[in-house]
Amino acid sequence: MVLLAVLAAVSLSAQTVLVKQGRAALMVGDVNSAVDLLEKAVAQAPNSAEAHYWLGSAYGTKAQRGGMFAAAMLAGKTREQFEKAVALDPNYIEARFAVMQLYAIAPGFMGGDIDKAFEQAKEIKARDALLGHRAYAFIYGVQKKQELAKKEYLDALREQPNSPKAHNFYGLYLANTEKNYKAAFEELETAIKLDPNYMPPWYQIGRVAATSGANLARGEEALKKYLGYTPQMNEPQIAQTHYWLGAIYEKQGRKAEAKQSYETALKLNPGMKSAAEALKRVS
Repeated sequence: MVLLAVLAAVSLSAQTVLVKQGRAALMVGDVNSAVDLLEKAVAQAPNSAEAHYWLGSAYGTKAQRGGMFAAAMLAGKTREQFEKAVALDPNYIEARFAVMQLYAIAPGFMGGDIDKAFEQAKEIKARDALLGHRAYAFIYGVQKKQELAKKEYLDALREQPNSPKAHNFYGLYLANTEKNYKAAFEELETAIKLDPNYMPPWYQIGRVAATSGANLARGEEALKKYLGYTPQMNEPQIAQTHYWLGAIYEKQGRKAEAKQSYETALKLNPGMKSAAEALKRVS
Protein backbone atom coordinates (compact mmCIF):
# COMPACT_ATOMS: atom_id res chain seq x y z
CA MET A 1 0.00 0.00 0.00
CA VAL A 2 2.85 2.38 0.86
CA LEU A 3 4.52 1.67 -2.48
CA LEU A 4 1.28 2.38 -4.35
CA ALA A 5 0.87 5.66 -2.49
CA VAL A 6 4.42 6.69 -3.34
CA LEU A 7 3.96 5.81 -7.02
CA ALA A 8 0.69 7.75 -7.12
CA ALA A 9 2.38 10.79 -5.58
CA VAL A 10 5.23 10.61 -8.08
CA SER A 11 2.77 10.31 -10.97
CA LEU A 12 0.75 13.30 -9.73
CA SER A 13 3.91 15.36 -9.28
CA ALA A 14 5.08 14.54 -12.82
CA GLN A 15 1.66 15.42 -14.26
CA THR A 16 1.60 18.72 -12.34
CA VAL A 17 5.05 19.64 -13.65
CA LEU A 18 4.01 18.86 -17.22
CA VAL A 19 0.87 21.00 -16.89
CA LYS A 20 2.90 23.90 -15.49
CA GLN A 21 5.45 23.55 -18.28
CA GLY A 22 2.69 23.36 -20.89
CA ARG A 23 0.98 26.46 -19.51
CA ALA A 24 4.29 28.32 -19.45
CA ALA A 25 4.96 27.39 -23.09
CA LEU A 26 1.48 28.56 -24.03
CA MET A 27 1.99 31.90 -22.27
CA VAL A 28 5.14 32.63 -24.31
CA GLY A 29 3.54 31.63 -27.60
CA ASP A 30 5.30 28.27 -28.03
CA VAL A 31 2.11 26.48 -28.95
CA ASN A 32 3.67 23.33 -30.41
CA SER A 33 5.67 22.70 -27.25
CA ALA A 34 2.57 23.40 -25.17
CA VAL A 35 0.56 20.83 -27.10
CA ASP A 36 3.32 18.23 -26.78
CA LEU A 37 3.73 18.76 -23.02
CA LEU A 38 0.01 18.83 -22.29
CA GLU A 39 -0.67 15.73 -24.39
CA LYS A 40 1.89 13.95 -22.22
CA ALA A 41 0.20 15.33 -19.10
CA VAL A 42 -3.17 13.95 -20.23
CA ALA A 43 -1.61 10.59 -21.10
CA GLN A 44 -0.06 10.37 -17.62
CA ALA A 45 -3.17 11.59 -15.80
CA PRO A 46 -6.27 10.98 -17.95
CA ASN A 47 -8.54 11.88 -15.02
CA SER A 48 -7.02 15.32 -14.49
CA ALA A 49 -9.56 18.00 -15.40
CA GLU A 50 -6.80 20.63 -15.32
CA ALA A 51 -4.65 18.75 -17.84
CA HIS A 52 -7.59 18.35 -20.24
CA TYR A 53 -8.56 22.01 -19.88
CA TRP A 54 -5.08 23.29 -20.70
CA LEU A 55 -4.67 20.85 -23.58
CA GLY A 56 -7.95 22.18 -24.97
CA SER A 57 -6.61 25.70 -24.57
CA ALA A 58 -3.43 24.75 -26.43
CA TYR A 59 -5.38 23.12 -29.27
CA GLY A 60 -7.63 26.18 -29.45
CA THR A 61 -4.68 28.56 -29.64
CA LYS A 62 -3.07 26.46 -32.36
CA ALA A 63 -6.34 26.46 -34.28
CA GLN A 64 -6.61 30.26 -34.11
CA ARG A 65 -3.09 30.72 -35.40
CA GLY A 66 -3.37 28.22 -38.22
CA GLY A 67 -6.26 29.73 -40.13
CA MET A 68 -9.54 28.19 -41.24
CA PHE A 69 -8.14 24.79 -42.23
CA ALA A 70 -6.34 24.34 -38.90
CA ALA A 71 -9.44 25.50 -37.05
CA ALA A 72 -11.53 22.87 -38.81
CA MET A 73 -8.94 20.18 -38.02
CA LEU A 74 -8.53 21.08 -34.36
CA ALA A 75 -12.02 22.25 -33.39
CA GLY A 76 -13.10 18.73 -32.48
CA LYS A 77 -10.03 18.10 -30.37
CA THR A 78 -10.45 21.41 -28.59
CA ARG A 79 -14.09 20.75 -27.79
CA GLU A 80 -13.41 17.19 -26.62
CA GLN A 81 -10.77 18.34 -24.14
CA PHE A 82 -12.99 21.05 -22.67
CA GLU A 83 -15.94 18.67 -22.46
CA LYS A 84 -13.75 16.07 -20.75
CA ALA A 85 -12.56 18.64 -18.21
CA VAL A 86 -16.18 19.54 -17.39
CA ALA A 87 -17.19 15.87 -17.15
CA LEU A 88 -14.34 15.22 -14.71
CA ASP A 89 -15.05 18.34 -12.64
CA PRO A 90 -18.53 19.85 -13.13
CA ASN A 91 -17.53 22.83 -10.97
CA TYR A 92 -14.56 23.76 -13.17
CA ILE A 93 -15.92 27.16 -14.19
CA GLU A 94 -13.05 28.04 -16.54
CA ALA A 95 -13.61 24.85 -18.51
CA ARG A 96 -17.35 25.43 -18.69
CA PHE A 97 -16.77 28.99 -19.86
CA ALA A 98 -14.35 27.79 -22.53
CA VAL A 99 -16.67 25.15 -23.92
CA MET A 100 -19.56 27.65 -23.79
CA GLN A 101 -17.55 30.05 -25.95
CA LEU A 102 -16.70 27.31 -28.42
CA TYR A 103 -20.33 26.21 -28.72
CA ALA A 104 -21.35 29.84 -29.25
CA ILE A 105 -18.82 30.91 -31.88
CA ALA A 106 -18.03 27.74 -33.85
CA PRO A 107 -20.08 26.90 -36.94
CA GLY A 108 -22.16 23.75 -36.76
CA PHE A 109 -19.71 21.58 -38.68
CA MET A 110 -17.03 22.45 -36.11
CA GLY A 111 -19.22 21.55 -33.16
CA GLY A 112 -21.00 24.85 -32.63
CA ASP A 113 -24.39 24.58 -30.97
CA ILE A 114 -26.09 27.66 -29.54
CA ASP A 115 -28.47 25.56 -27.42
CA LYS A 116 -25.52 23.82 -25.79
CA ALA A 117 -23.91 27.21 -25.22
CA PHE A 118 -26.97 28.36 -23.30
CA GLU A 119 -26.97 25.10 -21.32
CA GLN A 120 -23.41 25.83 -20.20
CA ALA A 121 -24.30 29.43 -19.34
CA LYS A 122 -27.13 28.11 -17.15
CA GLU A 123 -24.75 25.73 -15.37
CA ILE A 124 -22.19 28.51 -14.87
CA LYS A 125 -24.80 30.84 -13.42
CA ALA A 126 -25.92 28.14 -10.97
CA ARG A 127 -22.35 28.06 -9.64
CA ASP A 128 -21.34 31.71 -10.01
CA ALA A 129 -24.07 34.28 -10.66
CA LEU A 130 -21.69 36.99 -11.87
CA LEU A 131 -19.87 34.75 -14.34
CA GLY A 132 -23.22 33.38 -15.40
CA HIS A 133 -24.33 36.87 -16.44
CA ARG A 134 -21.06 37.24 -18.32
CA ALA A 135 -21.60 33.91 -20.08
CA TYR A 136 -25.10 34.88 -21.21
CA ALA A 137 -23.78 38.27 -22.33
CA PHE A 138 -21.10 36.57 -24.42
CA ILE A 139 -23.67 34.42 -26.21
CA TYR A 140 -25.95 37.39 -26.86
CA GLY A 141 -22.97 39.29 -28.20
CA VAL A 142 -22.25 36.49 -30.68
CA GLN A 143 -25.92 36.63 -31.72
CA LYS A 144 -25.61 40.42 -32.22
CA LYS A 145 -28.23 40.95 -29.53
CA GLN A 146 -26.32 43.74 -27.84
CA GLU A 147 -29.22 45.07 -25.80
CA LEU A 148 -29.65 41.67 -24.17
CA ALA A 149 -25.89 41.44 -23.59
CA LYS A 150 -25.88 44.87 -21.95
CA LYS A 151 -28.86 43.89 -19.80
CA GLU A 152 -26.87 40.95 -18.38
CA TYR A 153 -24.08 43.27 -17.25
CA LEU A 154 -26.55 45.76 -15.79
CA ASP A 155 -28.41 42.96 -14.00
CA ALA A 156 -25.10 41.81 -12.53
CA LEU A 157 -24.40 45.34 -11.29
CA ARG A 158 -27.86 45.63 -9.79
CA GLU A 159 -27.42 42.32 -7.98
CA GLN A 160 -23.83 43.02 -6.88
CA PRO A 161 -23.28 46.80 -6.89
CA ASN A 162 -20.18 46.52 -4.71
CA SER A 163 -18.49 43.88 -6.84
CA PRO A 164 -15.32 45.18 -8.53
CA LYS A 165 -15.58 42.31 -11.01
CA ALA A 166 -19.06 43.40 -12.07
CA HIS A 167 -17.84 46.95 -12.75
CA ASN A 168 -14.75 45.63 -14.55
CA PHE A 169 -16.83 43.39 -16.81
CA TYR A 170 -19.27 46.19 -17.64
CA GLY A 171 -16.38 48.55 -18.31
CA LEU A 172 -14.97 46.08 -20.81
CA TYR A 173 -18.34 45.83 -22.52
CA LEU A 174 -18.63 49.60 -22.79
CA ALA A 175 -15.12 49.91 -24.23
CA ASN A 176 -15.12 46.92 -26.57
CA THR A 177 -18.70 46.91 -27.83
CA GLU A 178 -20.10 50.42 -27.48
CA LYS A 179 -16.75 52.26 -27.77
CA ASN A 180 -18.04 54.45 -24.96
CA TYR A 181 -14.63 55.08 -23.50
CA LYS A 182 -15.68 57.77 -21.04
CA ALA A 183 -18.22 55.48 -19.39
CA ALA A 184 -15.77 52.57 -19.57
CA PHE A 185 -13.13 54.52 -17.67
CA GLU A 186 -15.71 55.42 -15.03
CA GLU A 187 -16.64 51.77 -14.47
CA LEU A 188 -13.02 50.66 -14.31
CA GLU A 189 -12.14 53.41 -11.86
CA THR A 190 -15.14 52.39 -9.74
CA ALA A 191 -13.82 48.83 -9.66
CA ILE A 192 -10.49 50.12 -8.35
CA LYS A 193 -12.14 52.30 -5.71
CA LEU A 194 -14.08 49.28 -4.47
CA ASP A 195 -10.94 47.14 -4.27
CA PRO A 196 -7.56 48.66 -5.17
CA ASN A 197 -5.98 45.22 -4.84
CA TYR A 198 -8.16 43.73 -7.58
CA MET A 199 -5.70 44.15 -10.40
CA PRO A 200 -7.48 43.45 -13.75
CA PRO A 201 -9.10 46.92 -13.96
CA TRP A 202 -5.66 48.53 -13.62
CA TYR A 203 -4.59 46.64 -16.74
CA GLN A 204 -7.83 47.43 -18.56
CA ILE A 205 -7.53 51.18 -17.87
CA GLY A 206 -4.16 51.04 -19.62
CA ARG A 207 -5.44 48.96 -22.51
CA VAL A 208 -8.46 51.22 -23.06
CA ALA A 209 -6.24 54.30 -22.87
CA ALA A 210 -3.90 52.83 -25.50
CA THR A 211 -6.80 51.79 -27.72
CA SER A 212 -8.77 55.03 -27.47
CA GLY A 213 -5.92 57.52 -27.20
CA ALA A 214 -7.65 59.07 -24.18
CA ASN A 215 -6.33 59.39 -20.62
CA LEU A 216 -2.86 58.31 -21.70
CA ALA A 217 -1.12 59.50 -18.53
CA ARG A 218 -3.59 57.55 -16.37
CA GLY A 219 -3.18 54.56 -18.64
CA GLU A 220 0.59 54.65 -18.24
CA GLU A 221 0.25 54.91 -14.47
CA ALA A 222 -2.20 51.98 -14.36
CA LEU A 223 -0.06 49.68 -16.49
CA LYS A 224 3.02 50.41 -14.40
CA LYS A 225 0.96 49.51 -11.34
CA TYR A 226 -0.01 46.22 -12.99
CA LEU A 227 3.63 45.45 -13.80
CA GLY A 228 4.24 45.10 -10.06
CA TYR A 229 1.71 42.27 -9.90
CA THR A 230 2.03 38.57 -10.70
CA PRO A 231 -1.07 37.71 -12.77
CA GLN A 232 -3.08 34.54 -12.36
CA MET A 233 -3.30 32.26 -15.40
CA ASN A 234 -6.72 33.61 -16.39
CA GLU A 235 -5.64 37.25 -16.11
CA PRO A 236 -3.79 39.49 -18.59
CA GLN A 237 -0.14 38.55 -18.68
CA ILE A 238 2.90 40.80 -18.23
CA ALA A 239 3.93 40.56 -21.89
CA GLN A 240 0.59 42.09 -22.89
CA THR A 241 1.06 44.80 -20.29
CA HIS A 242 4.40 45.84 -21.80
CA TYR A 243 2.80 45.84 -25.26
CA TRP A 244 0.04 48.26 -24.25
CA LEU A 245 2.52 50.43 -22.37
CA GLY A 246 4.52 50.59 -25.60
CA ALA A 247 1.36 51.60 -27.46
CA ILE A 248 0.82 54.48 -25.03
CA TYR A 249 4.41 55.62 -25.44
CA GLU A 250 4.04 55.40 -29.22
CA LYS A 251 0.92 57.58 -29.15
CA GLN A 252 2.82 60.10 -27.02
CA GLY A 253 5.70 60.17 -29.51
CA ARG A 254 8.09 58.55 -27.05
CA LYS A 255 9.57 56.15 -29.58
CA ALA A 256 12.61 55.04 -27.60
CA GLU A 257 10.44 54.02 -24.64
CA ALA A 258 7.90 52.42 -26.96
CA LYS A 259 10.65 50.39 -28.60
CA GLN A 260 11.91 49.19 -25.24
CA SER A 261 8.43 48.15 -24.14
CA TYR A 262 7.74 46.26 -27.38
CA GLU A 263 11.11 44.52 -27.12
CA THR A 264 10.30 43.46 -23.56
CA ALA A 265 6.91 42.15 -24.66
CA LEU A 266 8.58 40.08 -27.38
CA LYS A 267 11.21 38.78 -25.00
CA LEU A 268 8.47 37.54 -22.68
CA ASN A 269 6.30 36.25 -25.52
CA PRO A 270 8.24 35.70 -28.78
CA GLY A 271 5.02 34.68 -30.52
CA MET A 272 3.29 38.05 -30.03
CA LYS A 273 2.84 39.22 -33.61
CA SER A 274 1.28 42.55 -32.60
CA ALA A 275 4.42 43.46 -30.64
CA ALA A 276 6.69 42.43 -33.54
CA GLU A 277 4.71 44.61 -35.95
CA ALA A 278 4.70 47.52 -33.52
CA LEU A 279 8.44 47.23 -33.02
CA LYS A 280 8.96 47.69 -36.76
CA ARG A 281 6.99 50.93 -36.63
CA VAL A 282 9.15 52.52 -33.95
CA SER A 283 12.56 51.14 -35.01
